[in-house]
Amino acid sequence: MTAQSASGRTPPAVRVEAVADALYRLLPAHVRQVDLVSGGALRALFGVLALPSAEVDAETDAFYDALFVETAGESALPAIASLVGATPLRPMPEGSSLGQRAYLANTVRYRRGKGTARVLEALAGDVTGLSAVVVEHFQRLSRLSHLVDVRPDRPGTATLVDGETASRAGSAFDMLPRLLDVRPVGRTRPGRPAGRHGITAVGIHVVRPVVPHFPAPVPGPASATVPPEAMSGVPVARPWVVGGTAHPGYFQVAPQPGAALRLFSPDRRADAAGGRLQARDVADRLQRLPLHRETDELRRAALEERPARLPARRWFDDRGQPFTVFLRPATETAFLRVPPAQVRIANLEKPPATPGARPAATLEYAWFDPGPTAPVPRTGTHAIACAVDPVTGRIIVAEPASGSSEVVEVRVAYGTGLGRAIGAGPQDRGDADQPFEIRDSGATTDLVWVVDPTQPIAGSAETGSRTVPSLAAALAEAAAQGAARRSFVLLARCDLEGATGAIEVTLPAESEIHLVAAEWRAPKPVPGVPADAALRGFIIRRDRRFTVDAPLRVARGSGAATAQAGRLVLDGLELTQGLRLKAGSVRALDLRYVTLRSPGECALRATGALSPVQISVDSSICGPIRLGTATIQGSGKLDIRDSVITADGAKGDAIAAPGLDCALCNVTVLGPSAMRALTATNTIFSEPVAVTRRQAGCVRYSFVPAGSATPRAFRCQPALALADATAAKGAPLTPDEAATLRLSVQPVLMDYSTDEPTLAMLHPLCPDAVRTGGEGGCEMGAFARAASGIATANLASLVDDFLPVALKAGVIDDTRSAAVAARRNLP
Repeated sequence: MTAQSASGRTPPAVRVEAVADALYRLLPAHVRQVDLVSGGALRALFGVLALPSAEVDAETDAFYDALFVETAGESALPAIASLVGATPLRPMPEGSSLGQRAYLANTVRYRRGKGTARVLEALAGDVTGLSAVVVEHFQRLSRLSHLVDVRPDRPGTATLVDGETASRAGSAFDMLPRLLDVRPVGRTRPGRPAGRHGITAVGIHVVRPVVPHFPAPVPGPASATVPPEAMSGVPVARPWVVGGTAHPGYFQVAPQPGAALRLFSPDRRADAAGGRLQARDVADRLQRLPLHRETDELRRAALEERPARLPARRWFDDRGQPFTVFLRPATETAFLRVPPAQVRIANLEKPPATPGARPAATLEYAWFDPGPTAPVPRTGTHAIACAVDPVTGRIIVAEPASGSSEVVEVRVAYGTGLGRAIGAGPQDRGDADQPFEIRDSGATTDLVWVVDPTQPIAGSAETGSRTVPSLAAALAEAAAQGAARRSFVLLARCDLEGATGAIEVTLPAESEIHLVAAEWRAPKPVPGVPADAALRGFIIRRDRRFTVDAPLRVARGSGAATAQAGRLVLDGLELTQGLRLKAGSVRALDLRYVTLRSPGECALRATGALSPVQISVDSSICGPIRLGTATIQGSGKLDIRDSVITADGAKGDAIAAPGLDCALCNVTVLGPSAMRALTATNTIFSEPVAVTRRQAGCVRYSFVPAGSATPRAFRCQPALALADATAAKGAPLTPDEAATLRLSVQPVLMDYSTDEPTLAMLHPLCPDAVRTGGEGGCEMGAFARAASGIATANLASLVDDFLPVALKAGVIDDTRSAAVAARRNLP
């Protein structure tokens, strides 16, 4: 029996039980004793009588919660918005982390500071969740005394600027003087370019990528050294192989072999403490020159025995941001934390001209000290631990000093940008539908293995948790003991595991194996609180990413021939050489926050028939998926959500599932596709898609290129634009008109390379038909839940209320593609 409150909520069972117990205790003790002996009928009656009281309590609590914006439910927020006169915002899509709570909480404060750039920055941050910098462009205009005497033969004077000033050109921190631009600021109609540098123009510059960050260990009393057990959340750097040779001291942060990884500064807006944002506060790509200047000044200040001439908020802070390098020599078990002054910023786009060349362990400086009659020349040397390129994520360790051992392991705490937190990374992956508490149920007990090579082999997988040194060891034990059970293999460190051959996952029939990059925490006793004997521990799914640097092959394990195959779950893993499914190996395969690649080849392939199979890809970056050929037949369903599927340099289809029914939601497919049946929403197909069974299914709010064969479509581009244009013209379009219209609604993406952080993000020049053409007005593609289009539209609708008369504001997207960033990262 259940009851619902007027607001539609069901009172929690715990609340009902608490009220029933409170009422029951009001009875005399002898009455309660007789009732319990006779079966507890009176206690059951009080359980029924407690329902109305629990309803009243729930409504009372909801009423008090609705008085404060911090505790009010979503249904109560419109009433608070009316109370403070806040402009209503367009709702964000389900699953978005943005809402209007922060905007409503600060509305009154923003109105008090109306008209100031600081308030606009804070407002933009609350509404969009993005780093936003406000620029009053009249301050950037050049003012010359001879404007009435313009000489056409000499229109201007060359400006000598350094690399950092040039790299900021066009961004929010562009300090170059400009001439007057009378065009309106912000986006305008097609054919009417937007202006920027006007007297009344205010630019709100936003950067869209989010930056999940691997945190550095908190410095302890001996901050120079860190024990290995404290480095579990810091990713290991793999060798940087140059020309087929692995030189000593050469490392790369990117987990994919030979790839570059663009380091980003984390979002440090909180450090501004209500002041104006600076470049180091914005979550954006790191550049070489600002970091070089800061590290060089730190070295000079140490040698010259003076305070460093740096701003209060530096690029490198005490929390290890924006990145921290840790080195472990061969003769040591602990890691050495490299201070910023010992990091030499270098350009490592290309390897050194001399193969295997490395920076010296010291760097010499010369300077002058004041003297009694003349400056006194001085020289000194500062220690250098390594050279780091933040643009490529490559590291070269300095030559070891005489008698010192070689560095054999490098770990780096860093952050990189993404359109949304997808793929393997440090983001929180603890959704409500994922196992968190591991308990003894009394029936079939779950098995738990913790992969941690820094800890001794110990424990029991059945009664608590068993610690093993490698993934291969955990998989071997799970295959032997996991029949008809659920097994968790927790990869507790951000490590990389490879093998000379493939790593085999033997999946017993009617069983489950979860490979999860996560921390395992055993329950801690709390004084005065009875211990929960059934509770074994917790799975913490954040700050972890495990890399499998070998082909991962899945095979069917022990079990009856008639028994169903097992289920395999990969969560938070990065695979560099793909995943192979043998015949009948899995009944279900779930990929959550996984980066699955095998550049130039197929990433996910079925090497034998899978029938039936349920494959789910959620919030992942995946290379080509091939789940059937002319000789290998399969059946089942392929469900892809909030993901990017890319050809990744391989020939053929990005998705080849001729025997599977596919359901795609919020997906960007960079390559041709072929499948049996299709249901798609908010999906961008960059190349034609061929569906065999078109009588069923539907494609909604998606981009489907010409030459595709799909089931019925609803509000898809370019078909929708063609139909509207034909209706407006009243006659069929000519071939040239149709071709021009198709180009006008073509998706424009920032990058197509899987190694780039702006992969599959919509370009600022992307037409509104794609940017706002998704369901509910969100964008099409993998980042629909980010809803940057809705967020910026909400911001644009509010700024007039917070601007002085006659000023106009425009939202300017400062997100940089790989091509633009390459030009700005020189030298």
